[in-house]
Amino acid sequence: MVKPRKSVIAIPLLVLIVFLVFHFGRIPRTPLRDGPLVIFQDSELAPSLRQHFLEGNFSVVKKVKALPRPVLQVFTEQGGSRFLLANPGGKFEATDAIDDSSLPQKRLIFAGVLNDKCFVHYEQGGIVHIYVLAFFRLTSNDTIEPLWRGYCGPAVNIQDLRSQVLKGECSQSLPRGMR
Repeated sequence: MVKPRKSVIAIPLLVLIVFLVFHFGRIPRTPLRDGPLVIFQDSELAPSLRQHFLEGNFSVVKKVKALPRPVLQVFTEQGGSRFLLANPGGKFEATDAIDDSSLPQKRLIFAGVLNDKCFVHYEQGGIVHIYVLAFFRLTSNDTIEPLWRGYCGPAVNIQDLRSQVLKGECSQSLPRGMR
């Protein structure tokens, strides 16, 4: 009786495994958990105060890891270390049809830091794809005060973002047709 070689069995088995992975998608990953609960001030931040907040020579941030630590914690899953915000151009779930629950549903466009002020401009997937602008006051190395969160159009740079705020194109309410 002839014994089959191990390679004769191993190669077809390896080909089958590779086929199954490519055919049925990735090996499932652990879903992202929710981030911490962040409560922004109840009252609408006056348009003039929004404009004032964005004044100055901000250091532009284009990598999630470069956000100030207490702001980064807002965009990190609770009890974990994975970010809830993808880097610009990175993969994220842009719609409500979730293909990979381990991917974030938010993606950084850019952020800015100046002294005790930080803003984060990002896109958020879901039933409606929205663009968010959030203002934070850095109260210490470990804490923040969430000041305001509103909805704008996508801005390409800080000047564009300032222009949208100046023209009243950013509001605390979701844009019409997205409610």
